[in-house]
Parts: sequence; C-alpha cells; structure tokens
Amino acid sequence: MSDSEDEITLPSDTLSILNEFLKEKALLEKEEESSDNIGEDWNLSQFWYEESTSEFVANVIENETIGDSKRVLCLSTPSIFKVLYRNNNENIKSHLFEYDKRFSIYGDRFSFYDYNHPLEFPKECENSFDYICFDPPFLSEECLEKVVESINKLRKPTTRLLLLTGRIQNTTKQQQQQQQQQQQQQQQQQQQQQQQQQQQQQQQQR
Repeated sequence: MSDSEDEITLPSDTLSILNEFLKEKALLEKEEESSDNIGEDWNLSQFWYEESTSEFVANVIENETIGDSKRVLCLSTPSIFKVLYRNNNENIKSHLFEYDKRFSIYGDRFSFYDYNHPLEFPKECENSFDYICFDPPFLSEECLEKVVESINKLRKPTTRLLLLTGRIQNTTKQQQQQQQQQQQQQQQQQQQQQQQQQQQQQQQQR
C-alpha cells in the first residue's frame, strides 16, 4: 500500500468547518491574552474590579438570564464583560460599551461609548438588550443622568438592570464572605456528625 493510500482526506465542507473553528479558537486565545494585559488607566479614572468580584457578578447575571438566548450589555463595566466573554455561555451574547478603545480587540462585541454623548451608539443597539449591567464612570449627577438617558434608549420594557457602585461592590464582598462562612460551618457540622457516628459505632462494638 502506498503512502498516498494511507493518508486520510477530509471532505471539503468538513475541512472548511474545521479550519474556521481553529481560526476562531486562535482569535479567541489571542483576544484573551491581549485583554488580560489591559491595565488600569488612571487618567480615565479606571479601577478594575477584583477577579473574585467580577466572577461573582458575572455568575449573578448568568443565573438571572437562564433560558432563551439573551443580549447582555456591560456599560462601562469591562471587567464584568471579560468574564462573561471568557465563560462563553451559549445563552448569553454579551456586548461592551466602553470609552477605552483598547477593548476594540473584541471586534463587533465592542462599541465606543462616551457618556457626554449618551445617544451616540450603533442604531442596531436601540431597544435590543435584555439585561444591562452598568457602572457610571463618575458619581456626578450629570453623569448619572446621561447614563440613564443611554439606558432608556437601549433597554426593552422587560430589560433587567444591574447597577454597580462602590456600595454594591462592598455588599458583594460581604455576601462572598458570608457564603464562605456558611460553607465552613457546614463542613464543621459534617465533621462533627461523622465523629459522632464513629463514636456511636465504637460504643456499639464494645
């Protein structure tokens, strides 16, 4: 048998799908590597959330969007978007509105956003999001009003909103700590129960 007969040839359509998959996988890995290197820019008043906080909030969003495919907007919350994008939940199509153009590496999942021009965003985004997670860049009345103006144009009547602020972030950390404490208490209770069962078994054997 010749070498040419030993070679396995894939159908052209299967080979095309495989090449497309490998191309998308390589692009995703490149985007993830690049996005991990995007640091805070204090000139833009950027302060990234801790990874644990970002994962917690992303988990909340995923739990609240169970069901049919949902469009989720991360408005000025790039840390949350990165986790959602990385998780690649099949029920969620996440999109980022952000002033920092370094996040344009996410291609059509990124839209430049400047709260000073609250209605300047792609037309197709109007009334299209099922869930909006937002953190106003500044806690000034003017900024809040303009962000709300944006949201009112982006949301549907049934859209769920999640506002992140310093207070909410602290609350999130407290919830995480409470969960950890509860888990530790449960583990201790289980250990105590096991010890009691062992003691009872030993007494019965005697």
